[in-house]
Amino acid sequence: MSRGVQTIDAGLTVRDALATFFGDSQTHRAYPAVRDGAVIGMVDRATLALDPDSTVADALRGVAPVVALPGENCRLVATRLAVHGLERLPVVADNETRRLIGIVSRSDLVKPSLAHFDEEHKRERFRRIGPGGAAAFARRRRTSRP
Repeated sequence: MSRGVQTIDAGLTVRDALATFFGDSQTHRAYPAVRDGAVIGMVDRATLALDPDSTVADALRGVAPVVALPGENCRLVATRLAVHGLERLPVVADNETRRLIGIVSRSDLVKPSLAHFDEEHKRERFRRIGPGGAAAFARRRRTSRP
């Protein structure tokens, strides 16, 4: 999960949101939209294909925000991403306040598996056999079994 997430104010006009967040200096493909500190949804360029004078909140009207909670496991969050066809979810403190505490992406969910794979791969590769080489190791294993 990434903290310190950049957000879009729900009262911003579509025109201003497109110019500020999705112009030449665009750094992310989607941003959480917030109103009074509560997440109301995720905004991307396609979401803002409306009247440029309408607000970000207008673009999200009638769409329930899909969020993750801090206590949810990776499998549940990954399933929610897949079911809704999303790449990232805002993480909120709870369903009532929907106060943003971070954002989790598909790549965030893959990182622990990759770290585990790397750790196991390196452990297997650098494991020392001991004095006498592989043949001595095999003899010790055969004689030490009950």
